[in-house]
Amino acid sequence: MAELINIKELNEQLQLKPSFKVEVADLNIVDQFSVKKDDFDNAIVIKRLDEHVWLSIPKKDRKYFSPRLHIEIEQKEQSCVLHCTFGPDPDLWTMFMFVHFFLGLSFTGLLVWFYTNMTLDKSNTLVYILMALIIISWIALYLFARKNRQKATPQSKQLLKALSEFIG
Repeated sequence: MAELINIKELNEQLQLKPSFKVEVADLNIVDQFSVKKDDFDNAIVIKRLDEHVWLSIPKKDRKYFSPRLHIEIEQKEQSCVLHCTFGPDPDLWTMFMFVHFFLGLSFTGLLVWFYTNMTLDKSNTLVYILMALIIISWIALYLFARKNRQKATPQSKQLLKALSEFIG
């Protein structure tokens, strides 16, 4: 049986979408996801498209922080490598990225305003305050994401358990 990563190790990663790799000797692992799909009695939702598989929590148990496990299957000569990535619901992730984009664009605009005020020998107090607010917002977004990852730990364990049953 392939060795899966520990949730505690995943939660210690700094990246917002933690990932890991698993090497499996079974060359027909793609078919296993289709064959064993009915064994989970609606405990896990499984979607498959070619070499990509998504494991997620059913809608009735899903919260805004519920994780999804994306598995990309890479065929090797004697084995398969599963590239696994935990992530939030795609809608939440899209909103999260738009907020980051807006904050980045705003920060860039404030840098231009800062430079303009500096060359015109005007006060930059408001610019400093707004830049500090943006930096605090970025830190708050990161802490929000980390806290939600901690909340999602039980469901992440459930998805990892399902993955281990597929490859076991």
